[in-house]
Amino acid sequence: MNITDTEVVVSSGTLITGDPYPEERIDVVYTWVDGTNPKFKEQFRTYWHDALSVPPESISSHRFRNNDELKYSLRSLEAFAPWIDSIYIVTNGDIPHWLDTSPSRISIITHDEIFLDKSYLPTFNSNAIELQLHRIPNLSRRFLYFNDDVFLGRAISRDDFITESGGQYIYFQKNLLRSKTDRGPIHDRAYAYTQKVINMLWGKKHSRLLPAHVPQLYDKEILTYLESLIPEEFQKTSSHRFRSADDLVLRVLYFFFLIESYKGDKIHETVTLNWGSNDYSFVTLKNDLLEVWKAFFHIRLSRPRFFCINDDLGDSDSCYLISAALRLFLRLYFPHPSSFEKRI
Repeated sequence: MNITDTEVVVSSGTLITGDPYPEERIDVVYTWVDGTNPKFKEQFRTYWHDALSVPPESISSHRFRNNDELKYSLRSLEAFAPWIDSIYIVTNGDIPHWLDTSPSRISIITHDEIFLDKSYLPTFNSNAIELQLHRIPNLSRRFLYFNDDVFLGRAISRDDFITESGGQYIYFQKNLLRSKTDRGPIHDRAYAYTQKVINMLWGKKHSRLLPAHVPQLYDKEILTYLESLIPEEFQKTSSHRFRSADDLVLRVLYFFFLIESYKGDKIHETVTLNWGSNDYSFVTLKNDLLEVWKAFFHIRLSRPRFFCINDDLGDSDSCYLISAALRLFLRLYFPHPSSFEKRI
């Protein structure tokens, strides 16, 4: 399927022409979970038997560890992107204890509000949750999606995401997208599986880069179209209670749809980011406190537009010390509470 610059996908799966973004507002969506919550732990144990058929890394506790990243990501958002409109936090029903939900700009959205098939809940699969985001009520046509471990390091504007022609910037990092579905970590296999689906839809490419861990701009009408294009794949991933090797990965599917399916004038522009640059830092926490602090110090000096701090520590003895270092760094970088925090 080809879509020209002036054609817009609507919820019925048909096309209309015209300007899809007049006087555009941009909302933000977060996904969040607190793995220490007793209710979450009880649900997790209840469905533990499901985990017997998936790799252990899909149920590792670090996947659900809460280091208060959301608090500091919201601080970065309010400080550096005040032009953002509404903020939606998608959860399993939990609400962060520090979050003040009284401001009209912020809303809690539960999984059962956006999953069409409630039998897939509870879910512990972020890939499944991300495929439902376009069903958030009253969400802006285009919205920014943040993982809670993604932060703004300095002031940004709409121009960091939207081109002069009304298209969008698509950010990549230099890593090649994996192509082997039968080996490697579960997330790499899901990347490869999504690339396999893309190959069937729009043709095989010699190589593709991995989308960067930055705020991601989506058009919810295009997401609706993609779901209508491959409904079985959306449904299959949505049904996976835990991460699976044959999951669709939203950002991979969506961004390559924009690049490879759209024809005519190129209104979307790709940007390749370098790790550790003034634009982008990606840090994977390691069991090495000195190396972790070196990475944090570099972020503090370079103040990149975007940075992501990925918790991949597992359950080692030192993970608590590293997590404490992370919280201290975030508190130093973003010392001022946002308007979304309760005043104690």
